[in-house]
Amino acid sequence: MGMNTRTKPSRRFLFVGLLVIVGASAAAEPLQVNATAELGFLRPLYHDIQIGRDGYRFDYVSEGGQEILQPWVRLEVETVLSGRHEFSFLYQPLTLVTETRVDRAGGLAIDDVVFGDNTPLNLQYGFDFYRLTWRNRFLDNGTWQLAAGAALQLRNASIIFDGFDEDGVERRVISQDLGPVPVISFAARRQGAGPVFFEGTLDGFYAPVRYLNARSDVDVIGWLYDAALRVGYRRDNGPDPFLSVRFLGGGAEGTGSDRKFWTQSREEPRYTWNNLNVFALSLGARI
Repeated sequence: MGMNTRTKPSRRFLFVGLLVIVGASAAAEPLQVNATAELGFLRPLYHDIQIGRDGYRFDYVSEGGQEILQPWVRLEVETVLSGRHEFSFLYQPLTLVTETRVDRAGGLAIDDVVFGDNTPLNLQYGFDFYRLTWRNRFLDNGTWQLAAGAALQLRNASIIFDGFDEDGVERRVISQDLGPVPVISFAARRQGAGPVFFEGTLDGFYAPVRYLNARSDVDVIGWLYDAALRVGYRRDNGPDPFLSVRFLGGGAEGTGSDRKFWTQSREEPRYTWNNLNVFALSLGARI
């Protein structure tokens, strides 16, 4: 039983995000540009999902193979204009693929599909996202830097259950979604006289998705949090290394819209509960 993290970048959104940063960078001086990369592992702490009002609330950690450490990657471009305006563009791959088996008498009901007991079950939980952030640095006294602002995140969700019913017929449940997510963003940095620095970031939101997407046929509440602490070492030449501890999570509850794409499993709107919470530990560098 294993799981890996796969990358599904939206090249168009990535290109537009980079153009925004480059264009803003050209409009003001002085200018500071950095690229940051992290590599480490993640561990889902709590992760469950329910598709359909009568569906089973499935625990990915205890039932779906997400009980082990998995690779973690995080890529970000950061720009500071005039020492005050912070812009960043983040790409965060977060696609978890697992293989397990149904171990439930009477089978496992996901949406309107029942996967047979003691049959193989292949799972994909994809929640890659892209985030464009602006923060205003309202305090910078040489030791402390504090900033607050807003971000626009693009969720790119793809959730798949693939297995067999009790008669051995292959069955599949698919739920996919693409849409914008507004985010409130805070950041703090402490740099003393020595080379060691400390950083913290907090991003999050809690809101009704129907108003964000301007869709009257969607009745869903969504939430997101992304909190991290870093300790790093500032170098005069070369990249600044750091250690990062991060807690990331989000989810949604409610009834979505009618089917518009063949990849969706059913035509009528369905109820969904989805709650993901992970811990990530990584080493990174800012160039």
